[in-house]
Amino acid sequence: MKQETAVKCLLRKDVSSSPPFTVSELPHKAKLDQNEAPFDLPDEIKAILLEKLKENQWNRYPQPSAYVDAKEAFAKSIGFPPENLILTIGCDQLIQGIYLIAGGHERSALIFEPTYPMFSHAARFNQTNITRIQLSAEETPTKDHINETEHHIIFIVAPNNPTGTFPEEGVIETALSKKSLVFVDEAYVDFSKRTWSHLLEEHSNLFIARSTSKSCMAGIRLGYGIGHPDIINAMEATFTAPYHLSCLQLVIAKHFDLIQPHLKEFADIIIAERDRIANQFKEMEISFIPSQGNFILFKVNNPSDIFQQLSESGVRIRSLHTIPGLSDYVRVTIGKKEENDLFLEKLKTLPFK
Repeated sequence: MKQETAVKCLLRKDVSSSPPFTVSELPHKAKLDQNEAPFDLPDEIKAILLEKLKENQWNRYPQPSAYVDAKEAFAKSIGFPPENLILTIGCDQLIQGIYLIAGGHERSALIFEPTYPMFSHAARFNQTNITRIQLSAEETPTKDHINETEHHIIFIVAPNNPTGTFPEEGVIETALSKKSLVFVDEAYVDFSKRTWSHLLEEHSNLFIARSTSKSCMAGIRLGYGIGHPDIINAMEATFTAPYHLSCLQLVIAKHFDLIQPHLKEFADIIIAERDRIANQFKEMEISFIPSQGNFILFKVNNPSDIFQQLSESGVRIRSLHTIPGLSDYVRVTIGKKEENDLFLEKLKTLPFK
């Protein structure tokens, strides 16, 4: 006990002692709790990528030329100049990176909640002051919210997780008119089909964050940011690129043109299933938030019980009742048709109203 106390004295007082981020690992027939894609890449595509990976020396660090080649190929696939692009370990590293280059002690950030917890989590570890604007599930960020205060960083998630909604029209443009670095999270752009990347040319303070995790490759952990070269250079210097990435991530990025058609196909299937579940919710008279992501937030009278009973039946969804503003809500990720059918079948047997 004395040793434990001594160790705690060595740690920063502002670092939370809460346990790491966890989700249920109960056995399941339908895993609908982490906003992942339900589809994996075809085996023939994986075989090609593995052959490419074998060409790398696993005992050597990735070299700068490998990062440049991968970034150029990836940039060409998605239609942006490579100087406006950074490759990262998922979207989380982009969030951490923006705090490292624009946040810190005596600097501030604006966050709209409920949203992805990493925005506030990373702020704490980077000692950035944050202003939280607490919204209900039905509310979205407005231009008035932006105009109320000044911040070094403004975070806007479009569409937002866990609500699946866009901000009010003109919010991002209003934020860009401020002396702030505006971080727009477009992790779910494949499902929303809407981007603010057309504003990049006129607004050097815009930074867009995206991920391949939601479309298919959550196990690879590949994200990318799009922004002004000065922002990109600062973040790459912070991460000492290319050493923040593995050979596997660079191979995936370099050959993204092989992967991209499958991600688009998967996204279209998920969008159709999302619409089908939404229509089922209407028929079942379930209150839900219309979503532009690969998930739907819906309201039940007893979220803890619904979560537990669905889990016991092999359907894993996400309970959000501990998050301010979401005490009556749970979230379901859109899965394969058979998984969604099982979810709906089990839900109909429960007292959700």
